Amino acid sequence: MKTTTRTLAVLTGSLAAASMLAACSTGPTDGGEDGAITLTFANADPAETWARVIEAYESEHPDVQIEQLNIPYEQYTSTINQRLAGGSSGIDLVVVDAGGAARDWDNRGFLADISDLRDEATDAAVSPDIVSSREVDGRLLALAPWTSSQFLYYNTDVLEAAGVEPPPADPTAPWTYEQLQDAARAVADAGAAQYPLLFDQWDTYYQLQMLGESAGGGSGIDENGDVDLTNDGWQHALTWYRSLFEEGLSPRGVTNDRNGALFQTGEAGFILSGPWGVSVANEGDISYGVAPAPYFEGGEPATSTDSWAVGVTASSQYPDAAKEFLRFITIDPEGNATSAEVAGITPTNAEAYAQYADSVEASAEGAADTFGEIMQHQLENTSVHRPNVIGYSVFEPAAGQAFSDIRNGADPAERAAQAEDEIEAQIERLR
Repeated sequence: MKTTTRTLAVLTGSLAAASMLAACSTGPTDGGEDGAITLTFANADPAETWARVIEAYESEHPDVQIEQLNIPYEQYTSTINQRLAGGSSGIDLVVVDAGGAARDWDNRGFLADISDLRDEATDAAVSPDIVSSREVDGRLLALAPWTSSQFLYYNTDVLEAAGVEPPPADPTAPWTYEQLQDAARAVADAGAAQYPLLFDQWDTYYQLQMLGESAGGGSGIDENGDVDLTNDGWQHALTWYRSLFEEGLSPRGVTNDRNGALFQTGEAGFILSGPWGVSVANEGDISYGVAPAPYFEGGEPATSTDSWAVGVTASSQYPDAAKEFLRFITIDPEGNATSAEVAGITPTNAEAYAQYADSVEASAEGAADTFGEIMQHQLENTSVHRPNVIGYSVFEPAAGQAFSDIRNGADPAERAAQAEDEIEAQIERLR
């Protein structure tokens, strides 16, 4: 997973629990002989990430025990592929990454159809496409307990020193990327910050997808696995991206693990980051503000989103009980809020989201008063989900490497064409 859900646990604090739904006290319908069952939940997070919501669920369902199978992220997909390929793995629930994971695992017969939860999940979600983005051929295969979006954070003292008016906090009136670049130039010219503009995650498709989408280039890969990073939209976006480094507005040689700290310590004027950026900025002794993510002039607003989802395995011995736990962590507001407490990431249930947004805004002491409004507007209107397509597992890392090469000076057209050939050749070998 290329979102920062794996790093959020060390960056953000706990959320307040939402009110409980009485319906969640209903027990599973498919237990063992004595009515007691154990569900195995495979995920790629530290055990403590899910421990709190599991404890809450078990307290309401004393005949159900949830055992975690915690697999390091780097080995997660290959381990699940191996375990589920045999058809009887002992695994009941799995986290499902964004992008093509649901389609890939559906093709392998790994995931159960949970479409009977669709209507309830859609009604409960802060935005309906959080649910629909995990459908394959009209069937719902997973539900996301968490989500994300993108924001433009700025250091108010740096902008004042550079004579730059802060971007508007109105979610319907974001800056353009061209305005952001002009502002970064003013910061550089004034010597107001060492790093005028940072991205939270250099070169990742997760964060840069919104550039290509806003410029009219689409996702860069279609449902058949055909790659197109050489179209006019993606070329406009990648040329703009490279220009930031060519002009010295963004740094080469700074790794992703340093970007938040550089903003936090006052060394940057702007950073494009996710909702976790509030807690990062709060830890620093800086004055900052939050604005909606930019878009390209003449293009459409687009904001990267997504996080883990959770699915029920087709081989589960207890599918009804597994779906009840899935319902608790996604549809039930208390369960959903509890699922996000340790990770500190945005819950997807509308009630849980409202409490989360209030908590984030209160933590910022006036610096992020429109945070919740911005994020909800973006989730409902501008979110771009990673494409649920054939070959995404090949496309994502290869696109990221191409973005890295372009950041470091490669010609956008030549490098994109090379990436297209390489990715499509790899996808063809997988068919």
